[in-house]
Amino acid sequence: MTEHHATEHRTGNSVPVHRPLSVWAASVPSSAPTGPPRPGTLIVNDGDERADARRLPKFAHGWRRTAIPLGADRLALGLVHTRTGERVVELGGTAAPVLISDAGLRVVAHLEDHWPNASLDEAQQGVLGAESMEVRRLVLARLADEGRPPAALFHLLPWHLVDRLANALSTALLGRDALDTGPDPSGTDPVIALRNWFSPAGSRFTAALEQLDEGVRAHDRGLVRVAAASLCTRLGALDADRLPAGTRAALAELVDVLARDDRFLGHAAAVAAARLHGGHAAPSRDPATVMATHLADAADGPSGIRRERTEFERPPFTVRLTVSATGRCTVSARATLTTDERDRLAREYGAVLLPVRISGRDGARRYWLVLQVTSSPDGGTLGLSGAISTHLPEGDFVAADVDGAPLGLAEAGLLDGEEVERSVRAVTAYGAHQQWEHVAASLPANHPMRGVIERASR
Repeated sequence: MTEHHATEHRTGNSVPVHRPLSVWAASVPSSAPTGPPRPGTLIVNDGDERADARRLPKFAHGWRRTAIPLGADRLALGLVHTRTGERVVELGGTAAPVLISDAGLRVVAHLEDHWPNASLDEAQQGVLGAESMEVRRLVLARLADEGRPPAALFHLLPWHLVDRLANALSTALLGRDALDTGPDPSGTDPVIALRNWFSPAGSRFTAALEQLDEGVRAHDRGLVRVAAASLCTRLGALDADRLPAGTRAALAELVDVLARDDRFLGHAAAVAAARLHGGHAAPSRDPATVMATHLADAADGPSGIRRERTEFERPPFTVRLTVSATGRCTVSARATLTTDERDRLAREYGAVLLPVRISGRDGARRYWLVLQVTSSPDGGTLGLSGAISTHLPEGDFVAADVDGAPLGLAEAGLLDGEEVERSVRAVTAYGAHQQWEHVAASLPANHPMRGVIERASR
């Protein structure tokens, strides 16, 4: 069998960018093998399996795309050095050679020859769509990292798997009683594994989708809550045009079901649904979330300090932004609670941490409002509320808004330390400090976040 080389092509003064698509590559003998390499016979990344072949200086220049014959009319994705003749075969996630057709090889080489301004016509997209999932993932991952591929190219990923899983989860979660106490609402259907196939599309939302499936199958309400918050937040940051219309519709239905199951996901689910229905464009800023920072001192009044405020709804929370003439801003959030919701928050959240983003001319910072359960003086009305106070940002305006789904104790150890430290320093009530101490106590004794909270609380 003869070796298949990609035709080298140059556009203008550019040089074709032929280098590994996979994390692993291994040298192979110059003579054509009669079959696939035996396990353990390949030396991966020149002996450093932890390295990323895509970043190795060895592959910076001098290589062109080729197919490595494996016998019996089977080809693997590979590269050959134009001067030394060294050949490498690219390996997939199981360390097996990445198989490719001769037509698929020509499409990959075409993309690399025209890098980074590569495009594919309908016929070429059809060829790439017929290749293995591993080939499609590798090609799209590099396009996403280095180029500006059209969103429709990502429709070559196997979105039917996401559709099936999203629809199954919507059906399961609509039967909440069955999820809590009855038979497995997912039935005996096999687990749908999404793996890392969809990572090129961005936002890593499929990991949250699989985690949600795990929680539903295990009747684990806490895990369902964690996964639902992650899924809504990640979908809200998605370039939705990279998903086919049917997949966007299935996911939009799922986030609506999640918000009905847990109304504290309401705003994050609404943002996700808007992104799924409206494409990749970020939503415009709500004027109600913005205030001027320069206020005149009050002419009268008991404090002599002028304050102005604005309120807006981020269901189920009412958010208030207050600006004072002393150069400070306060952000607070509140929501009503039922007794059942109070008990559910204690079980599934442990502590409620609501992300808010405060921004000005000099950029934005995220804070975490630790929310406390409150009751009216007569004990008849329950609520959930929290507030922070901080210096106004530079510039002539300040804006604040909720910045994702509320989290709980399960995610506390994964938060950014700087965000937590400034959040603890900004709390306005003794009860909030107690809540942060509760968060710290939930973490392992040697967890660095405990030290962050303890230092900020002094």
